[in-house]
Amino acid sequence: MKIFIIILFIFSVTLVFAEDIWEDGFEELTGWILNGEFEIDSPQGLGGEHGNPDPVSAYAGSNVLGVDLTGLGASLGDYETDLDPHEYFAISPAIDCSEFVGVELSFMKWLNVEQPLYDHAYICVSNDDGTTWIEIWTNSSVVTNDSWSSLNFDISEIADLNSEVRIRFSIGTTDGSWQYSGWNIDNLIITGNSVIYGAIEGNVINENNSEPIAFAPVMSQYGNTMSDDEGYFILNNIPVGIREITINALGYLPFIQSNISVVEDDTTYVLCELEPDPNTPPPPQNPQATVYDENNVHLTWEEPELPTEELLAYNVYRNGIIVQSIIAEEFFDLDLINGFYSYFISAVYDSGESLPTDTVNVQINVTGLENDVIPQSEYSLSNYPNPFNPTTTISFSVTQTSSFVKINIYNLKGQKIRSLPVTLSGDEGLGNNNINTPSPSPIKSGLRMTQAGSKQSSIIWNGSDSNNKPVSSGIYFYQLVIDGKVAAKNKMMLLK
Repeated sequence: MKIFIIILFIFSVTLVFAEDIWEDGFEELTGWILNGEFEIDSPQGLGGEHGNPDPVSAYAGSNVLGVDLTGLGASLGDYETDLDPHEYFAISPAIDCSEFVGVELSFMKWLNVEQPLYDHAYICVSNDDGTTWIEIWTNSSVVTNDSWSSLNFDISEIADLNSEVRIRFSIGTTDGSWQYSGWNIDNLIITGNSVIYGAIEGNVINENNSEPIAFAPVMSQYGNTMSDDEGYFILNNIPVGIREITINALGYLPFIQSNISVVEDDTTYVLCELEPDPNTPPPPQNPQATVYDENNVHLTWEEPELPTEELLAYNVYRNGIIVQSIIAEEFFDLDLINGFYSYFISAVYDSGESLPTDTVNVQINVTGLENDVIPQSEYSLSNYPNPFNPTTTISFSVTQTSSFVKINIYNLKGQKIRSLPVTLSGDEGLGNNNINTPSPSPIKSGLRMTQAGSKQSSIIWNGSDSNNKPVSSGIYFYQLVIDGKVAAKNKMMLLK
């Protein structure tokens, strides 16, 4: 007798299906910006002096987006010679991807273009309404299509959670001979997964002795924060999925924690053990902090012990944010508002920055002095990308009803170089975001309600000062101000 044993395995699988965010079959005018010989019309099989001509019909329907569909210019059906970079372009309307992650671009293409030694075709994506463009494709060889085929691109790193995404197709540069028929595009679709949020929390510690590391910057694609005095941090409003965080703390090697599984409406814990950098130069010694005249602080410290190279300066940090770089062994922090302040100092050498000193703490609590500090529980503040060039999006949320919000930008010396206002009006502080700036506008903003009912907004800073002049590469700080109340400053880096 044979005995058959049947083992049944049951797997629980959660399937996530992408949604259509935006699509265009080019049968109606939807707001494309067309330049040069780009058209939206019915293809007629024109062109093909070299390569292949345009199709004789659309992939679906009647119309396509293409170059010289109807016989424009000197080379009927083909792009022209001696074009400048991106001279022919077609730019999509702004596409709102602010509630989606895993964003992808797909379309049907029919393309003919000479090899890139001579002619160029491009696809670029912008997430700041066309201010800057990121190339996602260009021809690496001659392309001679004689039929429709599909293309798909993962544009999530550019488009996820952004409200002003645009797609650009372009032709140029071209040389002085051998014209081709160029782009033909149909059935363009933007898809993504509706965003669902979770959170990442954790502790930052020294891997050698398990001591907490305070004021360590914790950065993710979707927001930044800083560890507190006990090394604890939390990143809220992180989209569900496999995520990554990066930590760069003074005196420690860079730390990356990848493969963090963020779960819907839950918090994922990570323990971040940082390895001390053996090449870190010695820090200053014996920091002291004294309060005088009620709301001023006098900081002093001593030179590093046995420095092995030339000392260039000291960096003074308040609540984890650098406030001044100076030469002397003292610093005066003046006219502070009521609150708790933690200070530490580092030394700057040719080879880099030292470990921080021990933290010294003071409390300012003056009767009659208004306490204008925003509790950390009432706001979030981050920017992405960081480092950036030339623009970065500063995102924040506030839980209180507010009539006026602004972002102040400071340089490394603590000088305010830009103020970016956002006026909130209407019921409960909601309504229009009115930002009046000279043309071209250096900032854009958008406002929406978060799941918790807080007001969330973002502003794009293009690296210009109050005179609309580009600032130089370096470290800058941004601070949230709500109805005159201020938050701690966050650090960002401009790299050119």
